[in-house]
Amino acid sequence: MGLGWLQKRRLVRDGYLRVPGLVPRERVDSALALINRSLGERGLPPDRLKELRARSYCPELVRAPEIQALYAETPARALAEAAIGPVRPPEEGQIALRFPEGQPREIFPHIDGMYTPDNGVPAGTLVHFTALLGVFLSDVPGPQAGNLTVLPGSQRILEAHFRQHGTGALTSLPPLGPCRPRPLLGRAGDVVLAHYALAHAAAANLSPHIRYAVFFRLYHADHERFGTGPLTDLWGQWQGLR
Repeated sequence: MGLGWLQKRRLVRDGYLRVPGLVPRERVDSALALINRSLGERGLPPDRLKELRARSYCPELVRAPEIQALYAETPARALAEAAIGPVRPPEEGQIALRFPEGQPREIFPHIDGMYTPDNGVPAGTLVHFTALLGVFLSDVPGPQAGNLTVLPGSQRILEAHFRQHGTGALTSLPPLGPCRPRPLLGRAGDVVLAHYALAHAAAANLSPHIRYAVFFRLYHADHERFGTGPLTDLWGQWQGLR
């Protein structure tokens, strides 16, 4: 699939693009069935809940064909390639579940690849990539439902920060000024393509339902050749936006 001019404009302005209904229902259902079988058979070890939330639930499934197919065998791949150009096939997908919570809570925006005690990123490093592609596996019809929450325009603030202060590790985000959190609504099968440097978080889930999604971290095929350049030149790797 190609990208229209308005889609390109939104992606550059906001740092993300949501495309409704891109993943067919049968692919969504295959992935959901696999995840739910794992939850029913294996359960969730209480002593690993923080790690699973930060990395991936059902870690034994991150390379399963049903998970990989959400990207590799749907128009999601064509969307990414239309925006970025050649993309390295992702080796795994993060299974991101958000369970119902008892009360509202503050969100803490971040960009991926920042160190936390539970996410496996070595302290003193910043692991960057090109784009985050998320596939909704459940409907998210309203706010406070575990929504992926983005801060449109925050990618430009991060770009300015890296230009001024260098591209070393971040322990916290710089002030994001006028950027306001936007909880994304959508239906199962919708896809979100976001720039790596877009600040985001997960909203509290006050609904009675688990929010299901799978996220793929995408690298331009020549990612290493660019070095840290994509942090100070946001769209340098995005050939489809030139």
